[in-house]
Amino acid sequence: MLLLACLRRCARLLYWIPVTIIIMVVMWSYYAYVVHFCWSLLTCATQKVSFLCLFHVCFGMFSWSFWKAVSTPPSSPSVEFQLCSSDSLPYEHDDGGMEKCLLETSWKFPVHTRTESGAIRFCHLCRLIKPDRCHHCSVCQICVLKMDHHCPWLNNCIGFSNYKFFMLFLLYSFLYCLLIVTTVTPTCINLWLGKLFDSCVKLHVLFLTLVSAMFAVTLCFLLLFHIWLLANNKTTLEWLSVPFFVDGPDSEAFDVGSQANFVQVFGKKKRLWPFPVFSSQGDGHSFLLRWQMPTHNRAVMNGNGNCDLEEIVVSPEGVCYHGRR
Repeated sequence: MLLLACLRRCARLLYWIPVTIIIMVVMWSYYAYVVHFCWSLLTCATQKVSFLCLFHVCFGMFSWSFWKAVSTPPSSPSVEFQLCSSDSLPYEHDDGGMEKCLLETSWKFPVHTRTESGAIRFCHLCRLIKPDRCHHCSVCQICVLKMDHHCPWLNNCIGFSNYKFFMLFLLYSFLYCLLIVTTVTPTCINLWLGKLFDSCVKLHVLFLTLVSAMFAVTLCFLLLFHIWLLANNKTTLEWLSVPFFVDGPDSEAFDVGSQANFVQVFGKKKRLWPFPVFSSQGDGHSFLLRWQMPTHNRAVMNGNGNCDLEEIVVSPEGVCYHGRR
């Protein structure tokens, strides 16, 4: 048992290798830009000061968002969603007792998503009913609220508690690389043409431009992809596998409009949007559905196999009720 525990700890240490690589690359880029580029190559004092100010702003925001994305633990469902032994006791001797227990218990919670077979989503490892958009992470060994994906470069699950930090991390990483490329490229061209002959400086600046350009292209595509996901209120897992509901799959179930989708993640306070501080709306356990919007109608199957139109109406008190017509 002791040997197995040691092996598990060693395996957990291996997960930090990608994070360490990122830190080392960033620290080298800081050294190469500040020491070799700004102090050694730039001769104009105004240009040197302006470049250093912009660089340190980007570097500071990148470091802050990176730290928050790495250090913020993913949120797990509250204890109310856990299935106690007393809940399943009356159904132990029934065929399909577990399904009956989950169906009866799920009515206590705002759970709408189902499995492909129509059953209640239940995690047998965590012994809990999964809230909407919640998934079990096989690496972290926990259920994560609004799980997007497990990021090996951050050694963390990206979900409800840190998705804003992850988005800002992508944004400031891209801006950091873009700033380096745009400011260093003219000097890099001169180095390539042989007008400057310091081999050490030349090597650092050339590699700095090349590495930054490669990361900028990669981060640009990744950032655009997650902006599209954010605008459509989807997670990476929901993009890969459409969520199922009682009346079937719906890839746009959580899309309540691009502006409302953005506010769900970044919050209503605009002054907090650029900063990696938590400002997301809600508790991660329940989310507004598209058909719960005041003006939205949806088709549902009645018992005869025909399609009725279900209207979700919101009363002045804010209570949703259903009506078919």
